[in-house]
Amino acid sequence: MVNLAEPLLGGLYDTLNGAFGSQAAWLLGHLLLAAVGFGLIALARNWSEIVNGAELRRSHATDALLFCIVTGFQVQMYHNTMAWPLFSSILIAGTFTLSLGWCVKVLN
Repeated sequence: MVNLAEPLLGGLYDTLNGAFGSQAAWLLGHLLLAAVGFGLIALARNWSEIVNGAELRRSHATDALLFCIVTGFQVQMYHNTMAWPLFSSILIAGTFTLSLGWCVKVLN
């Protein structure tokens, strides 16, 4: 049988295989891929309702993109330059970026 789940899920598939065996891992992996696929289809079909219901605007997308860029730069600096653990780097960078964004929006 063709196994699409193994290359797409990577380590998760190996964990499923070790825990449940190859046949159950194949079944669970493909069910997981199908669930994600159907979820993405439902998201695409209802995107306008989601955006209108959550009142998302271009400024929200800009803020999210800027947050990801600034946080990513800091994580890169903390993790690679200073050799901090990855989780700690993400936590500190995210906290600092949120604090900086709050200072700019509220205190400005």
